[in-house]
Amino acid sequence: MNIKNLTISMLAATAMLAGCNKPAEEPALPSKADYKGTVSVEYQGAVNDNEDIRVNFEASEDGTTASITIYKIRFVPQMPVTVDVTIPDVQLTQSGDEILLTCDEVVPLSMGGPVERYKVTGLKGKQKGDELSFSLNFGSFPTSFKGVLTVFTEE
Repeated sequence: MNIKNLTISMLAATAMLAGCNKPAEEPALPSKADYKGTVSVEYQGAVNDNEDIRVNFEASEDGTTASITIYKIRFVPQMPVTVDVTIPDVQLTQSGDEILLTCDEVVPLSMGGPVERYKVTGLKGKQKGDELSFSLNFGSFPTSFKGVLTVFTEE
């Protein structure tokens, strides 16, 4: 085999190998997923931890926003009942292997309607692998969640 044929063969082999490399895929954004973890609420200088709280993450059809629902939460020990709270219009942004969550300001929904008194501000968080974490203010109460995936539904 002469040098010219050897060079052509090496170039062809290199091109074939390059064609086999798949581009890095972005992580799949769950259209709907449930997480279980701890919601921490700062109230009157003390942190109230609510353990084993279920949080549902549901992305919009186009994957640019999501709603986050916190189920059966008692924000402070003095609360007589638990409530479900939905945070709509959370912005989603892909960043490497994680999805960033942000929302400057939105009125949460609970007990059948909007709850202006506890407007959500400063929401920041991320979904990475099997973990979801975020922090925000409900009115003047700093609140955070950190949990792990329990149910994933790809629609």
